[in-house]
Amino acid sequence: MNKIIVITGVSGMDGSILSEKYLEDSKNIVVGIDVWNATGQYPNLKKIINNDRFVFITGDITEKLFIQDIIKKYRPDYFYNFAAISLVPESFKIPQRVFEINAVAVLNMLEMIKTHSPKTKFYQASTSEQLGDYLKTPQNTESPMFPNSPYAIAKLASFHLVRCYRNAFGLFAVNGMLWNHEGPRRGPTFVTRKITLHIASQVKGNKEPLQIGNMDAIRDWGLADDYVDAQIMMMEHDEPDDWAVNTEEAHSVREFIEEAYKYISKEIIWKGEGSNEKGYDEKGNLLVEVNPEFYRPVEVPYLKGDSSKIREKLGWIPKVKFKELISIMMENDLK
Repeated sequence: MNKIIVITGVSGMDGSILSEKYLEDSKNIVVGIDVWNATGQYPNLKKIINNDRFVFITGDITEKLFIQDIIKKYRPDYFYNFAAISLVPESFKIPQRVFEINAVAVLNMLEMIKTHSPKTKFYQASTSEQLGDYLKTPQNTESPMFPNSPYAIAKLASFHLVRCYRNAFGLFAVNGMLWNHEGPRRGPTFVTRKITLHIASQVKGNKEPLQIGNMDAIRDWGLADDYVDAQIMMMEHDEPDDWAVNTEEAHSVREFIEEAYKYISKEIIWKGEGSNEKGYDEKGNLLVEVNPEFYRPVEVPYLKGDSSKIREKLGWIPKVKFKELISIMMENDLK
């Protein structure tokens, strides 16, 4: 039988990868939802936009009737919610809009599924950013959470809404709590892609140094393609649950920068401290400098995950770790 899969935020990194994976099966129909933009360009969808089994719909997930119409029309087998304002610094500028999209819209989705399509399996894109100030590691879905941004607070609200609707109404609703995952489709405003794109531009002759914020922030980084496999496993499992997805390794932004430069055979020599820190190559050329404008109002200092639950129960393991992830991104951006 055909499966119908609704994916919000379909033109993003995870949404586009997931769509391609489901469309590999000729029985599946993917209904992709994203915001309208004036250019009409959705580069992450170029492989599937003309696929007869891909339905692309533009709209706003905060419009309750829009979501209701989608659910009533398609009564999907799976509903994946990736749509969000996910850039943390941006959430401090527009906190109300962020809460509407990242939390209230999720409440409406759950209500519409409960009312009109209770057999639909629902996936919520959760995040390690919810942990905030909790520094004890390794961390998982049961760790105390003290979020440090409007983005993370809204995501934590949706995390608890999913748990509530699962327990109260018996919905198959899961939280995929993913630690940082990256790849060639990551947007250029995110720090990892900003780094690899800028280094690639320096190879092509750009003399401007990379402008960076807090290099001491530590993250657990994996490859988006691996993490999308985990999302599919969660939804195909017999029972709904909350899952932590990560590599169980932690590295600083500084290490990410160093490793990315190693890919083009450059060693970084650091000089100065704090906001005055700068990175040079062996010839004394300035390559990196700290810019306090990129500091967050409140930092999340240390994220290192525990993915033992999904490894043991579902058999998921990350195929790509830190150094290989950076190589994949650098190879892509140099091309």
